Order: sequence, then C-alpha cells, then structure tokens
Amino acid sequence: MPKELLTPPTTHTSTLSFEQTVPCSLAHRRCLGEVFVADTAAAGPGEYLAAIQIPRAHSLWSDRVTDFHDPLAAVEAIRQAMTVLGHRYLGLPLGTALSLQRMTAEIEDHSALRDTGTEPMEGVVRIRTDLGSGAGYLAEHSFDATLTIGTAAALTVRGGGIAFPPQTYAEFRTHQRRNRPEEAAINAPAPVPPNRIGRRDSRNVVVGGDLELLVDRTHPSFFDHPYDHVPGPLILEGFRQAALVAAGEPYALAGLEATFTGFAELDGPLTFTHRVDADPDFGADIELALSQFGVRIAECRIELIPYPSDAHSSDAQN
Repeated sequence: MPKELLTPPTTHTSTLSFEQTVPCSLAHRRCLGEVFVADTAAAGPGEYLAAIQIPRAHSLWSDRVTDFHDPLAAVEAIRQAMTVLGHRYLGLPLGTALSLQRMTAEIEDHSALRDTGTEPMEGVVRIRTDLGSGAGYLAEHSFDATLTIGTAAALTVRGGGIAFPPQTYAEFRTHQRRNRPEEAAINAPAPVPPNRIGRRDSRNVVVGGDLELLVDRTHPSFFDHPYDHVPGPLILEGFRQAALVAAGEPYALAGLEATFTGFAELDGPLTFTHRVDADPDFGADIELALSQFGVRIAECRIELIPYPSDAHSSDAQN
C-alpha cells in the first residue's frame, strides 16, 4: 500500500459537511437512516473525499458488547461512498449495478475506533479509483480508500469490481438463475447465541449452528431494499461471524481479504467451511469459503486479535 494513503487528508476537507446525508438514490439505499455518506468532494485526478458518519443508535452497527466502533460499519460506509462517487463524478447513471469482486480491509489503529459513548463514528475517507479512466462498463476497476478519524488513519480498504448497465445486469442474472440447479428448501438452523459473535440482539446473528448463512429478507439493514441476490454486506458479516464461532473467542477484527466469484441466490442453503490457525495470546487467522448448490462462490481470510486489555466488554447473555 502506498505510504501516502496513510497520511491524514488535509486538502479540501474543510469544504466537507456533516450536516446531512447525500440523497438515498446516490448511495443505493431506500431508508434515510441507512445512508452513511454525508458529503463528497473531488481532490484531484482520480482522487476524492467523502465525509461519513455511522448513527450512534443504528440497530445493527451499534449492536456490540465492546466500547469499539465496528470496522465493518466503516467498510459499508466506504462501499456507499464508492457508489456516490460513481454517480456524482464518474458518469455512471442511476440504476448502474456495481458488483464487488475483491476486497481487503485492514484496521490501522484500533484506538481510533474507540467509542467515547457520546459521539458517532465519523471521519473523512480519501478514495483513489481508476473507475473514471475510460475503461467503461464491464471492465474491472479498482480503488484504494483510507478512513481518517480525527488525525488518525483508522482503516484502509482496497478492492475492485465491475459496473453493469441495468439491462445487461438483468440479462446476466436471468441467465445465471436459469442455469442454477434446483434444490429443495430446508429448515434453517437455529442462530448461534448473540454473545458468541459479539452481539446483543439475536436478529443481528446471521450464522446458524451448522455454520450456515442465515438470510432474513426482513432485516432492516441488510435488506434495506429488495435484492435479487444475497447482498455483499451480509456475506461479509457472515464471514466475520463464522470466523468468531470457529475461533471460539470474542476477538476483534484486525483485517480481512475476500473474493467473490458468484452471486449468492436467495433460495438455496449457503454453507461456510473453515480452517483455523489460532494462538490464545495473539488471536487467530481463519480461512473461510462460502458454497451454494455445491459451488464455491466466495472466499475470505480473516485476522482476529484480542481487544486491548483495557477494553470494556459487557457480559451480555441472550
């Protein structure tokens, strides 16, 4: 990663505002409370800034048992920021489907994520992307993003994906679904206890006892609006929760590296497999795969570490 990506952004940040969110349509959200991008600005060729904020009372991202903000909330805000930039600056019409193919996230400074109990997680994201380089639709694009909270570089995210015109996406998905094998529906396993994966609310548990991804299409965050597939944020949360179950300890997320090779359909079981390399003093590295209809559709390597020794954790039992 280029060293300058860890430099706290200074140029143009004074022009960013946290007074209101961007329009829902730019972030591909339906509900106002699910939009985490407040403002954006161009900072140079292929370089942009985004002001992001996570609501303190968010039903998913504030459901945790430690006094650290959830880094996956920041990842979701960055994902939304990429969508907003595509529409505002890079010529992508509304309705364009952005499909994430690969992503890495690394927490640079856990102390920057500490929750004071009185302020939301908010900061400025500096994003560099080649999406506007003339590659156009159906060509892979890449991005690098760094979230700065205060003066600390808290988290970096890199990734890449493909932009689909609406009609092309619809035809592609119709072809995919037509060629999926039929599989009888089965009863979903019971969710694991929330305290095993650092949650209080059982509704936010997305992994069953058999390490199967639980897909609740009424969940207000993961299904903010209708999808024709299982959304990426749900799959990432599933990987994180499956890793915590496999590790057997309430560790903190230190980093992840994920690749997506297929869409997860809504009408078939999704099962995780895993391999764990753990050390009680240092945490765990977990390699996971997600399969459906006998086909592996996503892989993820997750690094977990113990929370700082002074971190507060409640004994929430559900």
